[in-house]
Amino acid sequence: MASLPSLTLKLIARRSQSSLRCGLITRLSRSYTTAREGTQISDEEEQSRINNLRNASGLPENLYKIYHGQAPNLSYKDLHKRKMLYAQLGAASGEDPRILWPSRAKLLDMEQEEIEEGSPLAERFARIQAEKVEAEKAKLERRNIIAKNMQQMPKLIAEYKKKQANIEAAAKERAAKKEILLQEARDVFGYKVQAHDPKFLQMTEEKELLEKAEKKKQKKEAKLKKSEQWHKQLSEPTPQDSTQT
Repeated sequence: MASLPSLTLKLIARRSQSSLRCGLITRLSRSYTTAREGTQISDEEEQSRINNLRNASGLPENLYKIYHGQAPNLSYKDLHKRKMLYAQLGAASGEDPRILWPSRAKLLDMEQEEIEEGSPLAERFARIQAEKVEAEKAKLERRNIIAKNMQQMPKLIAEYKKKQANIEAAAKERAAKKEILLQEARDVFGYKVQAHDPKFLQMTEEKELLEKAEKKKQKKEAKLKKSEQWHKQLSEPTPQDSTQT
């Protein structure tokens, strides 16, 4: 039977061999990867060198590609440029052919342009001139209105101030009338009454009804008096009637 130290040595030896194998495999793998990358880089450099040799014309890269039906490498391409590339190279440009179709707004503009171009040149010039005349006429009318309003400005300001004065006077009159009614309510009820008190509101409503009735009565009496005067004038003989008699 093997002793314990000998078994330990054997295990250590096996582990060392395993570690050596793993390290060797790792180094070989790294060497293979590095060699492969170097090969790829060399292939790309070789391809670039070959392309440069093929370009005997000395054209720039993008022009050379376009000449040979290939899509150029552009850092920025607007819609117009993309359409131009598709028109030159077709499917080889890698662009979506749907971009060639104009938008709805563009179609409407094209239709309007066709309609306008369908008319004679003299007619189009006449239409443009008429539009200019119409615009100038509208501008002149607006200036006349502004000038007229500026002339009336003092009158309008005076009317506005008068209106504001009437509004303020009416407000003061209402406030004074309200104060009188509050004083009357204090005399009637014997205590200070608030403006929103139901009793005061009822009293105010009754007083307004009485005032309306009084105004209506006065108006009726004035109308009756005027009618009596008119009938009296009709019944009195005129100087012409006295002369005839």
